[in-house]
Amino acid sequence: MQDTKFRISLKAARINAGLSQKQVAEWFGHYFGKKVSRQWVSYLEANPNDIAPGYGKAFAELYQVPIDMINFAPESTLSYTSERNDPHE
Repeated sequence: MQDTKFRISLKAARINAGLSQKQVAEWFGHYFGKKVSRQWVSYLEANPNDIAPGYGKAFAELYQVPIDMINFAPESTLSYTSERNDPHE
């Protein structure tokens, strides 16, 4: 049996951590020493494939989840498979 990895979106990870986008932006500002906007956090939640590896590690640290638990793909595989047509039809 193949081991299936469970992955969650950045937004889900943030919500599970009990943080707002503004709080995440403030934390990133302190972490990287430069101003980060709430809009930037919102953009990355909508476009997770645009995240540089260093930022991915920081998100995992902030949300206190393993980095391989966060889905950095633009769409979840669940939405992809649920929208596919059955090839046997």
